[in-house]
Amino acid sequence: MSLCPVCWWEDDGQEDADAGDVRHTVNGALSLSEGRLYYARCGASHPRFLPYVRKAKDSEQ
Repeated sequence: MSLCPVCWWEDDGQEDADAGDVRHTVNGALSLSEGRLYYARCGASHPRFLPYVRKAKDSEQ
């Protein structure tokens, strides 16, 4: 598993098929769908992670 420095989501293997499920693992009570929505709104998988994220590089867009 790896933590994304752009959005602060830790890859736990969740995919589109189960993106709405909350796994209560490394990402706490967030589903992948919620993390994506927060990222679109504020630039991090949750607003509390804003101090830790960085802007995406061109190759990461």
